[in-house]
Amino acid sequence: MKFGKEFSSQMVPEWQQAYMDYDYLKTLLKEIIRFKLRTNNAPTRGGAKNHHGGGLNRKMTLYRAFSGLVSTPGRHRRGNPHDVEEGIQLTGTTTTTSGPILVNNTADRGYETTFLMAAEEGGEYELVFFRRLDDEFNKVNKFYKEKVEEVLKEAMVLNKQMDALIAFRVKVENPDGWGWDERAVEITRLASDISTSAAAISASTPAGAKSSKQS
Repeated sequence: MKFGKEFSSQMVPEWQQAYMDYDYLKTLLKEIIRFKLRTNNAPTRGGAKNHHGGGLNRKMTLYRAFSGLVSTPGRHRRGNPHDVEEGIQLTGTTTTTSGPILVNNTADRGYETTFLMAAEEGGEYELVFFRRLDDEFNKVNKFYKEKVEEVLKEAMVLNKQMDALIAFRVKVENPDGWGWDERAVEITRLASDISTSAAAISASTPAGAKSSKQS
């Protein structure tokens, strides 16, 4: 099965809008590859064609040449064992690179890529790709952080309820000085709190996760 179909089949339906738009990003990459193929097949001044291999080998080379993964004439890059990708190193809020991109942290805790080769021939295609890639990555990252915050809040509520249940059990096991009316009020309050938090947790849990828990 192709990655695109596998990716779609694994999506949680309720969260589908939060996933990366794989198909559109793939379309942008294909446009970059088509441009590079046209450029490499264009005749030179002497009438000969620029040849760097043919067929499948040429296409694979173009895939790796995208974003400077293969060195271009006049550009020399040094490898680094701490690089996130070849030629890219994270240092604080900005990455330093001997390659074609810089990645910066934005004020809203997102990421922004600066493509340093936009002025070169065909660079506008890759510039569009990196801008869309930033949008998609930040969308997924924002959604993930929101879900983490929800889980932390739910955990805090559950911890408070557990403390209350433990305190209630102590009172039940040691009922001296605690009347039946007080017990009834406490039981009603605890039941209401548990019901409310259970409903909130259920609402934030996707249907796929619910069915897997039940099976």
